[in-house]
Amino acid sequence: MRIKCNKCGYIGDSIEFPKGYDFAQKPFVKSCPKKCGNFQTPGDASMRMFGGDRPFVFVRENLLITDPLDKVLFAAGEAS
Repeated sequence: MRIKCNKCGYIGDSIEFPKGYDFAQKPFVKSCPKKCGNFQTPGDASMRMFGGDRPFVFVRENLLITDPLDKVLFAAGEAS
């Protein structure tokens, strides 16, 4: 899967991005491989299901999700 850095706009394969584990031991993207200064901590990654701007996202086809529960579950599985 491809990942996009929301700071510099770089799009690359997921293996290029350094990974870490959040407090629930779920993998997350730690930083941008282009050293643009975009990063996140395990605490930030643990809060990803609660919304807000994300430093990294998966590049996907546009999905239409209308159910609030589906939105939360989708956000919990995002790259950051």
